[in-house]
Amino acid sequence: MKRTLLISLLFIASCKTWDGDDKEMFYQSCMDDAKGWAGSEANAKTYCDCVMEKVMKKFPNETDALEHIDSVINDPEIRSCKKSIGK
Repeated sequence: MKRTLLISLLFIASCKTWDGDDKEMFYQSCMDDAKGWAGSEANAKTYCDCVMEKVMKKFPNETDALEHIDSVINDPEIRSCKKSIGK
């Protein structure tokens, strides 16, 4: 998860608010990573939907998310997304 979030946030760091392209890049990066450990594409989708929702709620501005990447990675609420798929 750490690598996925960091890569995703680096791609979108130059923007101020989440737009369609930013969301898509973040989501696709999450999916690429999660498909390797989530057990199925459906589980990866459930996980990434959860992560996306929680990150955007906590950091409505992706620049803030990047500036607080340690907080994002270690946030228990965001980490709980793995529990939504039994991991």
